[in-house]
Amino acid sequence: MNPVRKILVNIDLDLATRPVLELARHTALAFGARVELVHVFETPGYQGPAVLDLDTPPADLERWRTARVMTGLLRVLAEGGVAARGRMAAGVVEEEVCALARAEAFDLILVGSHSREGLDRFVNASVAAALIRTAPCPVLVLPHVKDVVPG
Repeated sequence: MNPVRKILVNIDLDLATRPVLELARHTALAFGARVELVHVFETPGYQGPAVLDLDTPPADLERWRTARVMTGLLRVLAEGGVAARGRMAAGVVEEEVCALARAEAFDLILVGSHSREGLDRFVNASVAAALIRTAPCPVLVLPHVKDVVPG
């Protein structure tokens, strides 16, 4: 395995984001790597991908809200001593994340798992599982916090 210098972190801005962000921070510090957060909109309307322009308020409310949340997440990483930047894209999450990882030669992808079950798992395919199958680099999946048993 190559040294880990570039870590791509897929975030979906739900409650699982904070544990994934903490894992990204610890992993980046351990390897001396930089982090790139990516959020993929699965809805039409966003023209991407693009590096965040945080000085210009976007016209799209969802994009604006995402940019604000991502700004906070980037601040947390910076305060923790990790070089990071954010990006938004539109499309199928696993396809966009894999394309970005391939195009920019990321060494590791971090993603959280929702641990869906039953019909929900069937209807809402697992991004984590798709990334494991198709990513051009190793994928580290953080289980949903309810699945983590204190040790």
